[in-house]
Amino acid sequence: MPGRYTQSTDSAERWPHGTFLAELAGSSEAAKTLLSLGTLRSYEAGETLLTEGLHETFVLLLLSGVTKVTALTGDGDTALLAVRIGGDLVGEFAAFDNRPRSATVTAAGRVTARRIGQRDFLDCLDRRPVAALAVSRMLVRKNRWSVRRRGDFSGCPVATRVARVLVDLVEDYGQPSYGRSFLIGPRLTQAEIAGLVGAKERRVHHVLGALAEQEIIQVGYSRITVVSPAGLRRAARLTEPDD
Repeated sequence: MPGRYTQSTDSAERWPHGTFLAELAGSSEAAKTLLSLGTLRSYEAGETLLTEGLHETFVLLLLSGVTKVTALTGDGDTALLAVRIGGDLVGEFAAFDNRPRSATVTAAGRVTARRIGQRDFLDCLDRRPVAALAVSRMLVRKNRWSVRRRGDFSGCPVATRVARVLVDLVEDYGQPSYGRSFLIGPRLTQAEIAGLVGAKERRVHHVLGALAEQEIIQVGYSRITVVSPAGLRRAARLTEPDD
């Protein structure tokens, strides 16, 4: 199972593609160091791991489960910004700049994580340059995601935005399924996908239905399987993999 953690499986190669710990595939020592820091915590579905606006500086290294990252919008609504799974790191912004949390992170199911204090986290990055590089790459991916969302909101129709979000989720968290299909790991409702793309749920439902009719995806209960990755990229108006 992606994101699963036991004492015998702390090798970075075992973490899902696209996660922070997967970035440490070339340095098992750095991964072991991080996995030894802090204290082990468990969270139940719906429990808050981090709260937007709070002044706190610890980070959470997710070991298993799925979390949803949300933030309040200017009109008081809650926007789903991203999903994070076992192997990902959350809360690092506050650890670096000592500013209030920029988003809320909530468990979508049972989640386990290591809560690592700011000093231990920063000291580890000082002692393990490969870990610092992995954090830098992770921050670049997060920034690219947010930049793409802003560009999509201003210049792309809803159908394109939905397809691009699905491409991102496949590339970060896709699990090989039958044949050349990929199951998108995080369970997301259509309302949550609508939150990611800034559209009405009804419109997203229509777009997903159209993609299913074209045999590009299959839609199940909170699960989406991408049957044709190439077709999805065409629907997203992407012809080549992102750099």
